[in-house]
Amino acid sequence: MTSPPSVPADLLPAAYADFLDALGVADEDAAVGIALDLLDAGVPPPRVLLDLVGRSQEEVGLRWQRGSWSVAQEHAATAVNERVVAALGRRTPPGSRGHVVLACLDGEWHALPGRLVAEVLRLAGWTVTFLGASVPAGELVAYLHQHGPDVVAVSCALPVHLPAAHRTIVAAQRTGTPVLAGGPGFGADGRWARKLGVDAWAPDAREAVRLLDELPWPEPEPDQVGDDGPGAEYAGLRERRSTLVAAALRALDGRTALGSTGGDLGAGLDAGLEDDLTQTVDFLAAAVYLSDPEVFTGYLGWLAALLTERGAGFDGIHAVLTEFDGGLHDFPFAQECLARGSALVREQVAGASA
Repeated sequence: MTSPPSVPADLLPAAYADFLDALGVADEDAAVGIALDLLDAGVPPPRVLLDLVGRSQEEVGLRWQRGSWSVAQEHAATAVNERVVAALGRRTPPGSRGHVVLACLDGEWHALPGRLVAEVLRLAGWTVTFLGASVPAGELVAYLHQHGPDVVAVSCALPVHLPAAHRTIVAAQRTGTPVLAGGPGFGADGRWARKLGVDAWAPDAREAVRLLDELPWPEPEPDQVGDDGPGAEYAGLRERRSTLVAAALRALDGRTALGSTGGDLGAGLDAGLEDDLTQTVDFLAAAVYLSDPEVFTGYLGWLAALLTERGAGFDGIHAVLTEFDGGLHDFPFAQECLARGSALVREQVAGASA
């Protein structure tokens, strides 16, 4: 590979601050202009995609988490970043090294990370078909049969989608197509990707490029979940999903999962309380599916950090966990996950009050 052209060391950091300002007011023209100016100044395109757009998108999420940006601001900024990626993509020449199909898992609506990876792979010479957000396994498999790519890449931002990931991985591999997994939903070290038997896992776009350079890959580790899934406890928990959510809503009795009583703090998570409770059950179900409590405790850790950032109380989440524990008294692994989650929240409360 050739060395990237030399550029002033301070060019990208200075542009980054202006770029964030443009995202904050949803100024698409300014954001696109900044990105294209960096290209014209000699900044390598992967750096503009990853170190400008990708890094800024992480900051957008953090600002929402801190409550300094509203959901509407976060959505507007994401839409602008998508337009920036499209503008950058128009400057990418067609690839000839092979064909990669990239898709976000069924239920996964965070499409921008996958789109960024797709553009970086194109810059590395690959022909990439990006199928977008929330692609059902059956539709993906039909596409693989029709077009026969060299690799299918699947993107997962949240571990709650791991059961869907497993179905997609198994179905794709049955077509004879190797599967490359990416995204934080597979675990920071890719542990859940390996547990689901993927052919390769990449923590970021640059590693995805390196891995594709090494094709063909060796045989993957065996799928540790199995074609028949994780058994009766997962199925039973899914059956009780609506009952658990309804019971938690009654237990909250007007409180929110954030422990607030509404107002500006409630905008975002609290406005869709039933959806949030359903997601909590789904994270618990994913932990049962993977036989790994960390899937659930990781989510609760994020939620506890969110509560702390926003200065909210923990009464609501305590009430929810207690209700789930009672409703799942005959589910031993789920109860273990809930016990660990409750302990984690108690530690967070103690830390916040220290």
